[in-house]
Amino acid sequence: MAAELPVSAFMRSLWHDLRYAFRGLRRSPGFPGVAIALLALGTGANTAVFTVVHAVLLRPLPYPHPEQLALMVRSADAAQVTVPEYQFWKEHASSYQSAAAYRGAIDRELDSGGTLEWIKAKPVTAGFLRTVGVALAFGREFTEEEASPDGPQAIILTDSLWRSALGGREDAIGQIVKLDGASYTVVGILPSSFWLPQSAGALVPLRFSGTIEDSGINTSMIARLKPGIDLRQAEAERAPLTQSFLQTRPRYLSRGYRGLGPVSYQDWLTGRNNGDLRTILLALLGAVFLLLVIACSNLAGLLLARFAGRRKEIAVRLALGSNSGRLLRQLLLENVLIGAIGGLAGLLCAAWLLEGLLALMPFPQIPVSSPIRLNLPVLSFALTAAIGVNLLLSFAPLLASSRVGIVEALKSGNPQSGVRLRMRGVLVAGQVAISVALSISAALLVQSLYRLHQERLGFSPKGLMTFWTPTAVERRGKPEELRRFNAVLLDRLRNLPGVRSAAAVNMLPLVGPNNFPTQREGHPEQSIGGMEIRAVTPDYFQTMGTHVLYGRAFTEEDKEGSAPVILVSKSVAARWWGQVSPIGDRVVIGLFQGRSFGNDPPRQVVGLVEDAKRLSLKEPSPPTVYVPLAQWEPAGVSWALRGDFSPVFANELRQAIKEIDPRQRVERVRTMEAAIASSTADSRFDAWLFGLFATLALALTTIGIYGMLAFSVARRTHEIGTRIALGATPARVLRLVLKQGATPVAFGLVAGVAGALGLTRLLSNLLFHVYPTDWPAYAAVLALVLAVGALASVLPARRAMKVDPLIALRSE
Repeated sequence: MAAELPVSAFMRSLWHDLRYAFRGLRRSPGFPGVAIALLALGTGANTAVFTVVHAVLLRPLPYPHPEQLALMVRSADAAQVTVPEYQFWKEHASSYQSAAAYRGAIDRELDSGGTLEWIKAKPVTAGFLRTVGVALAFGREFTEEEASPDGPQAIILTDSLWRSALGGREDAIGQIVKLDGASYTVVGILPSSFWLPQSAGALVPLRFSGTIEDSGINTSMIARLKPGIDLRQAEAERAPLTQSFLQTRPRYLSRGYRGLGPVSYQDWLTGRNNGDLRTILLALLGAVFLLLVIACSNLAGLLLARFAGRRKEIAVRLALGSNSGRLLRQLLLENVLIGAIGGLAGLLCAAWLLEGLLALMPFPQIPVSSPIRLNLPVLSFALTAAIGVNLLLSFAPLLASSRVGIVEALKSGNPQSGVRLRMRGVLVAGQVAISVALSISAALLVQSLYRLHQERLGFSPKGLMTFWTPTAVERRGKPEELRRFNAVLLDRLRNLPGVRSAAAVNMLPLVGPNNFPTQREGHPEQSIGGMEIRAVTPDYFQTMGTHVLYGRAFTEEDKEGSAPVILVSKSVAARWWGQVSPIGDRVVIGLFQGRSFGNDPPRQVVGLVEDAKRLSLKEPSPPTVYVPLAQWEPAGVSWALRGDFSPVFANELRQAIKEIDPRQRVERVRTMEAAIASSTADSRFDAWLFGLFATLALALTTIGIYGMLAFSVARRTHEIGTRIALGATPARVLRLVLKQGATPVAFGLVAGVAGALGLTRLLSNLLFHVYPTDWPAYAAVLALVLAVGALASVLPARRAMKVDPLIALRSE
């Protein structure tokens, strides 16, 4: 018979070892079951969070050379500019090869040959597509003439709208469609791959009119850097350009103006523009990585304990002639098998966790150009994590088996167990440190959420139903017809079942801004450029539960043609009148530092209203004035109903409005409590997710402390029995065991506080009215971790106290 090939012999031997490892794990399923569960949790959570991080932060934007795209901003918190700023920087900045401006998409009614539908139309300047680097599928971009105030109306359709509205006709270029009744010529069709952070069905020219709208900070400016120019070099232009700009527009001097500077477009999309998504995702990735570290620490401890139990078995096998290399391979194969199964389970766990994570994330428009799913880079990350964990787990038997002495192991003692116990103590201290850091972060975020809910709203949300009715096309520019419709609808709403009061307002709280320059008459120094304007019906304050502090509310007599009146919020009164009553004084909407931006007449102040949240719960109540809706023409009306509502009330509401006007749109039907919950969704997400991670970390740490002490008690059974036989009291035995656990816990607490000080500073943007060094929160977490450590020590300590000296002395 021919000699067996070395490779064949090795594979046969490897196969036998693998089968033996599998049988060994199957005989004692407890250890592999726990190990696989820990690995699945650790690698699965890391893979799920990394999937989102990769899609949002690492995957480049779907534009050519996306690193060249920059957003021009005043500061990190002021990402919009005025039209004069845009025009000046576009003309004079030398670091950019092109620049464009855009504004938010707005609802428009599209008529494409008898078919009516509502679409989002985004205003952009000529050159916008050239700047972002997108080539049209058909047609051309807007011309400068079409972007001028009196130029021909043009529209560019997205691929999906082209197919749905025009049937994907190849002769769509040049076709006429209607937006809000006005004729627009289709000049281009976008490719199917086109993506914008804010979804839109069409692009329309952004036209600068030279009115107050152009002076407002309501325009975004995007620029493409020249090749070879980076953001730092472009930022160097800010100072000289700002000086030149101020020479032509000195009125900006009084505002502490610092000019425009570039920020990475992708960084801006994931920064404060989107709830500081970057900080949240990186914090989550760090948190799940720390969970994986704790899981690996526990696994290393389990491996050390398992190896201690098999020490004599290994020594016997070595004494009988087993090859040490093959024995080591056997131990490594067991760990690799556990790691492989754990890695596969982690992928299944990641798919499940990813679905839940995306469902829970409170970001309505996560800036990703394609669906977030497990893909090749993510699977590579998961594979790398699994291999890394396997290598770490294999290090324990490699280190321990290299120190096995046959003679020592076959003796009754176990001289190496002290080393393993110290190693487990170090691992437990690390677990405690990580648990403390995560728990303190969670405590601060929970406290932030609590503080957020304690904010004074300025209205009573309970029992309040709200919705919005955009002004129909046929009523735009027809104030008399619009007022008649609103009056009929208000009367109908008051008679709906369960409704106690009803009111209308141009913009509800926590929906968005609606501001205009406003000045105290005769006092140009007392002007507010971004005064929030609210046009309301007489019953608004009663319906909302907002208090009129003194003076009077509006009445039915405050109508069109009557004396113009106004109510001011408490913050406006404090800024302009101090301790003097504003009643009887006059305010002009559309006047700023003596310059007129409108034709609204001076209004007499008839009342003072308490401050109310307008934009979000996290922002202070802005200065606000109120005018009668009958003396104002809003673009759309929101409604507030107070009462006791049935589960089918929304259907009854829509049916009632349909009876008045079948074409009238009804949107955002929800309770005010739901609106508040939406406003705090990001803070709630942060608090609960970090709380979950902290709870898991504490649970794993408890297991680690218990395992270390249980191993210690088992190792020292003979010693404890001897102490008891020599007269040691149960209390002294208890102190001995608790001291064993207290040492790593104490070191872990110190390291955890140090880690928390760094971690919470990274999370400072997510905190609300809470300092990163809130010592009561630190003290509460330390007390909790100490209690958890004591609880984990109880069972091993009680077991030590009950050791029978006679049995213990015979145990070895």
